[in-house]
Amino acid sequence: MTILDQRSTGAAGEPSLDQPEADSGHDPIEGRPARLTQTGRSKRSKRRRRRRVALLVFVALVVPVGWSYGGYLTAAGDAPTSVRSVDWLRDHGFESVVNNIEQWYYTRTKPQGKRVPTSDLPKALRHLAATSAGGTSSGSTTTTGDRIAVVARPVQAGEGVWRPVTGLAVTSAAVSQTFLRPDPTFPSVGVNLVRIDQRSTKLVLVPGTREPGGTWAWGSQIPVGVRQKVIAAFNAGFKFRHTAGGMYAEGREAVRPLQDGLASIVIHRDGTADVAKWGRDASMSKDIASVRQNLALIVDHGKPVSGLVTDRNGQWGTLKSQLQFTWRSGVGVDAQGRLIYAAGHKMTLTQLATALTDAGAIRAMQLDIHDNVVTFNWFRPRAGTTTEVDASKLTPAMTRDATRYLVPDQRDFLAVEAR
Repeated sequence: MTILDQRSTGAAGEPSLDQPEADSGHDPIEGRPARLTQTGRSKRSKRRRRRRVALLVFVALVVPVGWSYGGYLTAAGDAPTSVRSVDWLRDHGFESVVNNIEQWYYTRTKPQGKRVPTSDLPKALRHLAATSAGGTSSGSTTTTGDRIAVVARPVQAGEGVWRPVTGLAVTSAAVSQTFLRPDPTFPSVGVNLVRIDQRSTKLVLVPGTREPGGTWAWGSQIPVGVRQKVIAAFNAGFKFRHTAGGMYAEGREAVRPLQDGLASIVIHRDGTADVAKWGRDASMSKDIASVRQNLALIVDHGKPVSGLVTDRNGQWGTLKSQLQFTWRSGVGVDAQGRLIYAAGHKMTLTQLATALTDAGAIRAMQLDIHDNVVTFNWFRPRAGTTTEVDASKLTPAMTRDATRYLVPDQRDFLAVEAR
C-alpha cells in the first residue's frame, strides 16, 4: 500500500483525513464550517423569523400612513403639495410642531426695503404717477373723498388712490382698488384693498369639499351657469379646527352651532353682507342666508381693537401668531355699507387692522393667513361666449392659480356676484 493509499484509508480505528470527525463542526484542513449543528440551524431560523416579523411590522406601519398621505395628495382641489403635506401633518399629531416652525420662520423673515415689491401690487396700479397719490405728510390716516391719506414716505405710485376696476360684469363705479402702506416702520409692506358697492353686487358663501364638507348647491366651486355673473372670489377664514366659530348656510348649521362674541360674515337673503360681532350686531333670523365665523373682530367702532399685539386671551390664533410677518387677508364693512377686502404679504395682524381702518372700515375681521392660502381672483366675461371667463389674480405674488375656484375646492370661500 502506498503512502497515498494510507492517507486515503487511514489506519484501523482512525478517521480518514478526507472525512470530518463526527463531532467536529469544521474542516480539519481548511478550517471552514462543515454541516450545521442543530443549535446553528435553530439560531438561523430565529433570525429569519425576527426579520420576517420586523418586515411585517414595517409594512403594517408604512402602508396605512402612505395610504392616508396619498389621500391628501390626491383630494379634489388645486392645493399645492406643500399645503396638502402641512394639512396632513396637522391632522396627524404634528400640530404643535408645525406651529413652532411657522412661528420661528415668520417672525424672522421681516420685510425689507422702502417700497412695496412690484409683484405684490395689482398690474393696473404699477405705472401710475407718484404725484397722483395725493397723500399728506402728517400721521393722519383720515379717508378724504376717494383717497386715503398716506403715512409712509416717500409716496409710492398709485398709493391710497381708489381706482375703478374695469371689464367686470358690473359698472366700473361698483368696484375699486388701491394699495396702502399702513406702517412707516416697514414701508415695503403693502396692503391691497378692494372696495365693493353692494348695491350692484351680492355675496355668496360657498362651502368646501373638506371645510366644512358635505353636499352643497354650488358643489364647492363657481358653477358654469353663473360664472359670467361672478366678478370675484376670495378665501374665507381659518380651518374650523383652529377657530371656535361655526357656519350656517342653505338653511343648516355646519361643523358646530354659531358662537356669540365671534367675528362673523353675515349674508342676508338679498345678498347684502355685514361684518358683525355675533350676538351683539347680529343674531339668527329668517332674513339671514349664511354666516361664516372666524376668531374675533380686529376692527370695531372704526379703529383697531385693543389687545392685538399681546393677544393675551388667544382671540386671534395661536400664541404670538399675530406678530408673524406673513400673508394675511381680511374683510370689513364701511359706513356706507361697502365691503372692503384686504390682503398683503409679510404683514402683522396690527398692520392688517390698521389698513382696513384707514380704508374706512368700521368693523372688520381677519380671514385666513399664510403662504399658499390667501387668494383673491377676478373673473371677467369672455367675449363671444355665454359661460367662459378670463380669470386673473389680484397680485402676481398670490401663488394659487387664478382658476382656483372654477373647480371644486377643499376650503370654503366667498364669491361676489353681480346683481
